Amino acid sequence: MQTTTTDTAPGATRLTTVRRLYVYLVAYVSLAASLGSLVSLIDVMTRNWLERSQGVTVGDDFFVRSLASSAGFLLVAAPIFLIHWWLAQRQRHEADEINSPLRKLFLYGASGLSLLFVLAAFDQIIRTLLQLILGEPLSYTNLETDWLSWVLNALLNIVLVNYWASVLRADGDFGAEQRGAAIVRQLYLAVLGWLGLAVVMWMTSDLIAWGLDRLIALNQAPDYGFTWYQTLPGVGSSLLLGGWLLHSVYAQWRAIIRSRPGEGSAAVRRLYLYVAVFVGAITTLTPAALVLRDLILRLLGDGIDTGSLLQDLVTPLSYIPVGLAVWLTVWRILQREADAYGESPQAATVRRLYFYLVAGVGLALTWVGAVQLLNALIDALLRSTPDAIGAIWHQPLANGVSLLAVGAPVWAFHWQAVQRVARSTDAAGHAERTALFRRIYLYGFALVSALFVLFELSQVIYNGLLWLLGEADSGLNALSVANQLANATVAGLLWAVHLLAIRGDMQMERANAGVEVAPAVAQPLPPEERRAALEQRIAALTAELDAARAELAELERGDMGT
Repeated sequence: MQTTTTDTAPGATRLTTVRRLYVYLVAYVSLAASLGSLVSLIDVMTRNWLERSQGVTVGDDFFVRSLASSAGFLLVAAPIFLIHWWLAQRQRHEADEINSPLRKLFLYGASGLSLLFVLAAFDQIIRTLLQLILGEPLSYTNLETDWLSWVLNALLNIVLVNYWASVLRADGDFGAEQRGAAIVRQLYLAVLGWLGLAVVMWMTSDLIAWGLDRLIALNQAPDYGFTWYQTLPGVGSSLLLGGWLLHSVYAQWRAIIRSRPGEGSAAVRRLYLYVAVFVGAITTLTPAALVLRDLILRLLGDGIDTGSLLQDLVTPLSYIPVGLAVWLTVWRILQREADAYGESPQAATVRRLYFYLVAGVGLALTWVGAVQLLNALIDALLRSTPDAIGAIWHQPLANGVSLLAVGAPVWAFHWQAVQRVARSTDAAGHAERTALFRRIYLYGFALVSALFVLFELSQVIYNGLLWLLGEADSGLNALSVANQLANATVAGLLWAVHLLAIRGDMQMERANAGVEVAPAVAQPLPPEERRAALEQRIAALTAELDAARAELAELERGDMGT
C-alpha cells in the first residue's frame, strides 16, 4: 500500500490528534448504536414473523414500539457512522494515519464489538442444541421463535469481523505495528485472551463441581439436584466458545511471534502471561487455604457440619485443579518465551511488578497468619476459662495455619527469586537493586512493620504506666501483654529482614561504584530451541528485506515515470 509522509509542525500535529479523536470516537459510538439497533431490529422482525407463522398472537403495540425504537436509532446512527468512517478512510494513504493508535483502537474496538455479538449468538445456538440433545422438551426452549434471529445476527457480525480484519491487513502493518499502534493490538489480544481464560476456568470449575454434586447425589433422594439439561448446556456452550477464543488468541499471537521474534519479549505479551499466572495462583491458593481451614476446624470440633465433608468443600475443591493447571501451564510458556526471546527493559519492568506484587501479597498473608497463630496459642495457654477456649482460639488457629501454609511458600519462592538477581554483580543485578518496584516493596514493608512495632510496644508501655499509677482499668494483664509482644515480635522480624535487604543493596552499590558493571550473561538455549529461534529471526529479516526491496523498486519505477 502506497503511503505519503508529511512533516508537520507541533501545532498541526495537535490539531491532527484532535481531529482523529473526534472522528474515531463519533464513528465508534455511532457504530455501536447502529449495530445494537440492527441486532434488535432483526430480533423483533424475525420473532414476530415466526410467531405469526405458528399462529401465535403477538401484541401489535409491543411489536410496533419495538420496531419503531430500533429503526429510529438505526436511521439516525447509521448515516453518522458512514460519514465519519468515510472521513477516516480519506486519510488512510498517509503514513501517520495508518500508524495512529487512535485508528487501531477504533478498528480493534469495532472488531471486538462484533465478536461479542457473534459469541452471544453462538452461545444461544449451542446452548439450545445441547438442551435438546440432553432431553429438554422443545417447548421449553426459544428455538422455534429465535433461531432465525440468532443465525442472521451471527452471520451479520461474522461479516463485520472479517471486514475489520481486512481493513487492518490493508493498512499494511498488521503484526508489525510500531509503538502505540502495536500496544493497542497487543492489548486487544490480551483482553480477549483473559476473557477466554476466565470463561474456561469458571466453566471448568462449575463442571467439576457438578460432577462432585453427582457423586454426592448417589446417596441422596432421586430428585436431588438438577437435571442434565438444566446445568450442562450452559457450561458446555461457554466452554466451547471460551476455549475457541483462547485458542484463537494463542494461535494468532504465536504466528506473529514466529514472523517477528521481538514480539515474544514485548511488555504487553509478558503482562498477559504474568496476569494469567497470577490468576492461576490465586485460583489455586485461595480455595486451598479455605479447605485447610475447614479441615482444621473439623478436627477441633468447631466446624460447620452440614452432613457431608465433601458437600461442604465442593466449591473450593472444584477450583483447585483448574487454577493449578493454568498456573503451571502458563508458567512453562512464560519461561520458554523468556529463554527463547530474552527480556526487553519494558518486559523486565513487568516481571518485577509481578514478582514484588506477589511477594508482597504472600508476605502480608504470612504476617497475618503468624500473628493469628501466635495469638491463638497464647490464648490457649493463658486464658483462665477452659469452657470458652473452643469459641475463642479455634478460629484464629485455623486461620493462622491456613494463611501461613499458603502465604509463606509464595513469599519465599518469589523473594528468593528476586534476591538471586539482586545479589549478582552484573548489569541485571544493578538494575534489580535500583528498580523502582524493589524500592517500593522494601521501604514500604519496612515502614509498615516499624509502625506496627512502635504501636504495639507503645501500648504495652502505656498500659504499664497506668498500672504503676494505680489506674484500675489499665487493661494490663498477662494475656494482652503477651499478644502485643507477639505482634511486635512478628513485625520486628519482618522489619529486620527488609532493613538487612536494604543494607545489602546499599553495600553492593557502594562496592560497585566506579567499577564497570559486567553485562548480564544469557543462559544458553538447548540446540533445538536455539536453531528454531535463529530460523525465525532469519525468516523475519528476510521478509523485512523483501519488503524494503519492493518499496525501493516502486520508488524507482515512480522516478522513471516522471
